[in-house]
Amino acid sequence: MNYRAIVDESINKIKDSQVDMLGASHSDGEYKYLKGQTDAYVRTVQDIDKIYNDDRTNVTILEIGSFYGAVSVSLKTIGYNISALDIPEYYNSQSVRDLYEKCSIPFAGVNLRSYQLPYESNSFDMVVICEVIEHLNFNPLPVLKEINRILKKGGLLYIGMPNQAHITKRVKLAIGKSIHSGIDDFFAQLDRNDNMIVGLHWREYTLTETIQMIEKMGFDAISQYYYEGGDIRSISFKNLVRKMLYAVPSFRPYQVVVGKKVFTPDHDFWLTEANS
Repeated sequence: MNYRAIVDESINKIKDSQVDMLGASHSDGEYKYLKGQTDAYVRTVQDIDKIYNDDRTNVTILEIGSFYGAVSVSLKTIGYNISALDIPEYYNSQSVRDLYEKCSIPFAGVNLRSYQLPYESNSFDMVVICEVIEHLNFNPLPVLKEINRILKKGGLLYIGMPNQAHITKRVKLAIGKSIHSGIDDFFAQLDRNDNMIVGLHWREYTLTETIQMIEKMGFDAISQYYYEGGDIRSISFKNLVRKMLYAVPSFRPYQVVVGKKVFTPDHDFWLTEANS
């Protein structure tokens, strides 16, 4: 199956829909962002489809942090029963809701800080949460507990995220530079005319930390890997250096962890305005 062609078709469908996520007239820039993420979307769709070995029609999947729906629309195209969820600010956009409705994908708007997902317990075979957890500016454990609740026994959690131990970050720290978002991004996040509302990385994780988190929240880590992102096949000095550095897996910029639900955690979390 040509997953790249499927993702490209999905992105073009989004472009044709003229979605303006926050009404800030940034649709061209957001389309450019989607195109720049094509490799990541292809990887995600391919990984998921290989897991289920062509048994698609009976598989129910929820994508959390679906954004414009490049992954959701692609999975829907090849036959999966997919639902999507993102923040209320995106859900409030009529053009976004119209896009998901046109693609026959149920779409919900929820702030994960509420720690409640609008789905029945044991209702999904898989939850996909890519490029999301690092954007949470609150404790992620209750979110993982809620994801566990809505997954069927034996259901899968697919996480994609940056690798905090990426070689570039190690070098920055070694020379005294920050690995976090710049201060100007704080202002952009609060600007109603910008689209940085959830653009900041508040906390990135190492692969070991990610596995530790999900295992304490009822999952067995059944698969994990680092990946490069982007195209490093072209011949250039920069790409040759990157290729040599990325020979060390933990130096690569991104990671994927797949967890299988094996038990329901019974943590009695104390949730307050202060500790979230």
